[in-house]
Amino acid sequence: MEEKSKMELIKEFIETCPYLNKGKIDVDYLKDDINSYAIVQATTTPIVTKYRGGGSLRQIAFDFVVQAPISSRNITNLANSKFGEDFMSWIEEQDDNRNLPKIPNIQHIQCTSPSYILQRTNTQATYIIQMNCTYYQA
Repeated sequence: MEEKSKMELIKEFIETCPYLNKGKIDVDYLKDDINSYAIVQATTTPIVTKYRGGGSLRQIAFDFVVQAPISSRNITNLANSKFGEDFMSWIEEQDDNRNLPKIPNIQHIQCTSPSYILQRTNTQATYIIQMNCTYYQA
């Protein structure tokens, strides 16, 4: 059986979040549909710390991306804000409880930015939450 990539393991983990409307997440691709989700790997230095014994602390930086409705009505936009807050709280709770992606020797998963709009039209917006996952590699 072929080993899963770290991004696939992160995808599977995030798909367990109860706040996702449809629960499916794409990798490196965001559909135009409302309530579409994706994770996109971001540029970062993969090695955080190199140890004398040969191992290292490594990181995967990625963006959690959401396609959401937006309007001139505050209620819609506040719901988007609430989703971002709830998602970030869920990630923090999972990290605190050590319920993490199934990456060997994983240390943490965390949100490194609040939810913010990357782009928008009159009817929908693309929101991003920057995230980071650290793990030890021998």
